[in-house]
Amino acid sequence: MRILVTNDDGVHADGIFALFDALRKHHDVTVVAPERQQSAMGHAITLHKPLRLNPVKLRDGSTAYGSNGTPADCASLGALIVLDGQIDLVVSGINRGPNLGWDVHYSGTVSAAIEAAIIGIPSFAISVTSWAEDIDWTGAQAAACATVRWLEQHPLPAHTILNVNAPDCSADRLCGVRITTQGRRQYVDRIETRTDPTGRNYYWLGGSVAGDPSEAEIGTDVRANAEGYVSVTPIHLDMTAYRSVPDLHEFTI
Repeated sequence: MRILVTNDDGVHADGIFALFDALRKHHDVTVVAPERQQSAMGHAITLHKPLRLNPVKLRDGSTAYGSNGTPADCASLGALIVLDGQIDLVVSGINRGPNLGWDVHYSGTVSAAIEAAIIGIPSFAISVTSWAEDIDWTGAQAAACATVRWLEQHPLPAHTILNVNAPDCSADRLCGVRITTQGRRQYVDRIETRTDPTGRNYYWLGGSVAGDPSEAEIGTDVRANAEGYVSVTPIHLDMTAYRSVPDLHEFTI
C-alpha cells in the first residue's frame, strides 16, 4: 500500500519514526508532518499565509517532509501534493499521549486523519496513552500494523475513521483489542493563573482528567485502555445529535 504518515508532535518526534519504521517493512511509506510540535491544534487549517514543504532527514537518514502547516494541512499537502493523489491510506501518529473520549475534539493527530477522510482517503489515528519519556512503542506499532492489515480487507465506510489507542507496553503484554465507543473525558482545573516577574498575570491551559479511568463506562475507549486493551473506535464526520432532532421540530422564529 502507498501510505502517508503524519502527526501533530512534529516530523522529528519519536512516535512518527516508530510508525514509519513499522509500516515501511511491508508498504511504501511517505512522511509529511509539521516541522514543530502542534499538539491540541485541533482541525485548524491555514488560509492566510503560504504553506511550505521542506525535505528533512529522519534519524536513519530517510527523507521526509516538514511543513509550517497544521496537522490537517499536512494530510492535504502529503496526499495531494507530495503523493499527487496516488495514495491508499493516511495514518496519523503515533501520538505521545492519549486521544481518548472527547480528546478527539482537541487532537491534531485525529484531525489529520479526519482531514484525509474529508478529501476521500481512508485513514486512522493512533496514539500511545502515556506521556512517559521512555515509552515502549512496540505495542502501538503492532496495533498500527494490525489496523493496516484489517483495512486492506475491510474498507471503511465513507467519511469514517478509526481512532486507535494503545497502552504503553510491549506487544506481548497487550491484553488484546476492544472495539469501543467514545468515553467521557473531562478536564478539571483547566486554567492555572501564574504571575510573571513584572507582577502581571498570565494563564496556562491544561488541567487534570476528572474521574478514575478504571471506573469509566464499560464498552468505552477510556475503560478499555485502562484495562490494558487497545481500543479501536470508529468515528463518523457527521456530528448531528439525531436524538435531539425530533425535539426541535416545533422550533420557530
